[in-house]
Amino acid sequence: MTKKIGAIAGRLGTTVRTLRFYEEQGLVRPRRTPGGTRIYDEEDEARFAACLALARLGFPLERLVELAGVRGSSRTGDEASRKVSGQLHSMDAELSARARAIEQQRADIRRASKFLRGCHGCQRPPTRAVCDECEHGASREGISIMRIVWDEFER
Repeated sequence: MTKKIGAIAGRLGTTVRTLRFYEEQGLVRPRRTPGGTRIYDEEDEARFAACLALARLGFPLERLVELAGVRGSSRTGDEASRKVSGQLHSMDAELSARARAIEQQRADIRRASKFLRGCHGCQRPPTRAVCDECEHGASREGISIMRIVWDEFER
């Protein structure tokens, strides 16, 4: 079953321009009618979806293009599988590091939320001078996200 690129973009939550750019980079190669019209099928949509998922996780397009080109640049299946395995291992390590960083940030946000509950109902102005004098204010130490909220900047 053939699909229109606009419908694919809508289902994948992206733009036609993004999908065309992926095509220009060689990540998807749809068939064409004798008149030159692109024909997208389920495999093309699945490939777009896989590329978008990795891009949304922060992998640069160049990395996806490199990964997509491994088989074509390899002389044997052994060579291709070893290259792909190495790249997948590296990508997994990057995702693991990002997952740890995300979990650390989520824990910091939870600590900040708990801290802020102690400020509910406060009628004093939320200035550094006032908050630094508050007995509750000292408990914000060690909550990195609160530096964004609490530190004041001259404008």
